[in-house]
Amino acid sequence: MNRLHTSRAFRRRKLHRWKWRRRWKILLLDLLGREQPPERVAAAIGVGVAVGFSPFVGLHLLLALGLAFLFRLNKIDTVLGTFAGNAPTWTPIFPLGYRLGRALLGYDRRTVPRLDWNVLLHADVTWIFHPIDSLHRVFGHHSFWPRLLSFLVGTTILAIFIGFAAYGIVHSLLQLYHRRHPRVAIRAARRRTGESGEFQKEELKMEEGRTED
Repeated sequence: MNRLHTSRAFRRRKLHRWKWRRRWKILLLDLLGREQPPERVAAAIGVGVAVGFSPFVGLHLLLALGLAFLFRLNKIDTVLGTFAGNAPTWTPIFPLGYRLGRALLGYDRRTVPRLDWNVLLHADVTWIFHPIDSLHRVFGHHSFWPRLLSFLVGTTILAIFIGFAAYGIVHSLLQLYHRRHPRVAIRAARRRTGESGEFQKEELKMEEGRTED
């Protein structure tokens, strides 16, 4: 059985004046994955950022949690990453993604004209309850599918690129943090080796089961 990892916030430590404030601070940092390997924390934030800039406005939270469960990433970090995508940051990305998708799919400006971005940038989760009307309001009735495909393809490509960029930046910052805090780096290394050891044990069990069959 896998042992539950107890946060250092609830382990016995020497008493000091800022006892509970320090405990809650450590708990928050542990929930954010401070003692996890940098690549896993960076991956969680990168996935969240990519989802936050994806064209699926109103579904970002569900998508982020689903991908976090699928890839066994830190749920809090993934959800926090989605907040990088919002109306101010979408303003330059969505039009650029629309133009990129239009160019990749071979459409011209006459057949696929520009969109009314005010409707899309201020959309919320309520569009799920009337999706057809909401999509027609954003992409219009004329050239609906070319417009929609251009937006989906181009914005998704940009979102993936931004997610990889976020991964690189966060990974570099976490490596710098671990260099300045060797104890945190040691605990992260222990967790990394522990997770790899558990994975190897599971593989051995699967192989033994196949040989028995």
